[in-house]
Amino acid sequence: MIDNIFSEIQSKKGLDMVVEETQQFDRIVKGVYEVTARNVYGTENPKGLAVFAYGSPGRIEMVGGDSDADILLCEDKKTQSSRQFRELFKRNLGLFDFSKVDLTEWGTYDEIEIYLQKSLVEGNQILESRPLIGDIEVINEIEKKKKAHDSIQRGLRNIIINRLYLNQYFKQKVRGRAINIKYCIGGSREFLFLHWYDLLSRIIDNEQVDSSYQPRVKVGIERLFNDGQIVREELVDAFEAINFSITLRSDVLKMNKKTIDKGLTFLDEETLERIQMIGYPKSDFIKSAFELYRQPINKISQIVLDQTIKRAGQLKDQEWELNFRKALSLETFSSERETIPSQDSLTRIALIWGASESKQKTLFEHLAEMYRDTEDWATIGSIVCSPHCPAEILNHFGTGIAKEAGYGYLLRVIARNKNTKRETLRSIAEDRGLEKRYTEVAKAVLEGGHSSTNNQI
Repeated sequence: MIDNIFSEIQSKKGLDMVVEETQQFDRIVKGVYEVTARNVYGTENPKGLAVFAYGSPGRIEMVGGDSDADILLCEDKKTQSSRQFRELFKRNLGLFDFSKVDLTEWGTYDEIEIYLQKSLVEGNQILESRPLIGDIEVINEIEKKKKAHDSIQRGLRNIIINRLYLNQYFKQKVRGRAINIKYCIGGSREFLFLHWYDLLSRIIDNEQVDSSYQPRVKVGIERLFNDGQIVREELVDAFEAINFSITLRSDVLKMNKKTIDKGLTFLDEETLERIQMIGYPKSDFIKSAFELYRQPINKISQIVLDQTIKRAGQLKDQEWELNFRKALSLETFSSERETIPSQDSLTRIALIWGASESKQKTLFEHLAEMYRDTEDWATIGSIVCSPHCPAEILNHFGTGIAKEAGYGYLLRVIARNKNTKRETLRSIAEDRGLEKRYTEVAKAVLEGGHSSTNNQI
C-alpha cells in the first residue's frame, strides 16, 4: 500500500510481535502463580485454582508498549486461602511492567455460570479465555461450561449487537479532532469480529476450535479467505493493515507511558510528536497512513457482519433475513418498521437500532417502553445506549436490573448516555456493592462531564 517508509520502524511485523509479547506474558503469569502459590499454600500446584488469560492475551494479540494484564482466576468456591492468594497474586503481578493488572474480582463456578448466562461482555471474556496454569480439574470444569454456553444463537447475537454498539461507541471515542487508534472504524478493536466470526463458523460447521498458538485475528482472516469471502489481494491488504495497526498502537502506548496519556492511543498532535522521536515521519503522513490502512480492516469487518446475517438467514429462513435487514435499514419508514414481527430476539435488536439510527424517536420510545421489563442483556444494551433513550428508562435500568450480577457492564453504557440524570449517576457511583469498573464511568461523568470518559481505558 505505502512505500517502505515504515520499513525501518516496522522491523518486526505486528502479528509476530503480539505472539512474542503474549509468550512473555504467559511466562510472567505462570512464574508469579507458582511463587505466590508457594507462599500461600506451600506448593506450586495447589488444588482448586486455575488461571486463564482473557482479552488480548487470551486471543494471543497482546501488544507491546504498555498493555493490561487481563487475568481470570477460577475456583469452585472462595476460601480464606484463595482470597489471600488473589490479593498477593495481583500485588506480585503489579511489580511487572503492565499498564494495569485486570484481575477480575469474580471467578467462582457460580459467578462464571451467571456471566455466561446473562452477559455478552463478561461472557465473552470467559469464552475467549485461554488456560495458563493451575488445577486441571478446574480447567476442565471451566472448559465444559464454555462449551455448554457457546451456542449459535449467542454467537449471532454477539456479533450483531457488538457491531452496532461499537459503531456508535467509536463516534464517542474521539478527543477534539483526534481519532483513537483502537476505538475507531478500522481500528484494532475491529479485530474481535474476525475471531468471533471464526468461532461462530466453527460451531455452525461442527469444527474443533483452533488451538494453535497464533493471533485469533489471523485465524479469522484466513477463515474468510478459505471460505471464499475475500480474494487473495484483500487478504494481503488486510494483513499489511493489521501489522501496521499493531505496530503503531504499540509505539504510541510506549511513548505515552510516562505521560498523562498513559494507556491511551489518540492520534493528537502531542502523541504524533512523541512518536516522531523514534523515527516516524511528519504528522500529516502518519495520519494519512492510518486513514489508508484502516480501510481494509473496516471492509473486512463489514463482510463479517454481512456474512453473519446471511448465515443466520440460512439457519432460519429467507423471510427472516428480509425482515432483519428491513428492521435495521435507515431507509425503512417508521410505519413499515412497526409492522415487522419482533418475537425473534435478533430482529428485536435490529428494530431498536433501526428506529434509533433513523431518528424515529416516537417508535424508539414505544419499543423502549415495551421492553422495559426484559431480562435480555442485548435488548437492554440496545435501548440504553441510544441518544433517544428517555432519562426515565435509563434510570429504570440503571437503578434496577443493571445492578444485578451479570448486567454490570450496562452501567458503564448508561453512564455514558448524555440523557442520564445526575441522580441516576449518583446511584451508580455511590453504590458500594458494585465493583469499581462498574462505577468509574459514572464517577468520571459526575466529576468532569462526558468528555472525561475518554480517559477511561
